[in-house]
Amino acid sequence: MPVSDEESDGNSPTLTRSDERVLAYLDDVGSDYGAFIAGNTGLYADHVESRLHVLESAGFVEQVTGEPVYRLTDTGREALREDCPRWSD
Repeated sequence: MPVSDEESDGNSPTLTRSDERVLAYLDDVGSDYGAFIAGNTGLYADHVESRLHVLESAGFVEQVTGEPVYRLTDTGREALREDCPRWSD
């Protein structure tokens, strides 16, 4: 994976453009399975699953059921709304 989970400002992981797509998708639909997030964003399922784990650890998304269904948190919405220098290519 080209972008690591390193923290860029001491508080948050480095976020990728893929993360932005995942967060924006969840902002639009509310909640969804990782595989559907991948299919609907054009990203590889394995990549989305690994990024969802990073985003969940950072508090940007959360699982809403015992199954891997994710939704955006308030922290995730804030990160998505910011013109954030944390977004990397």
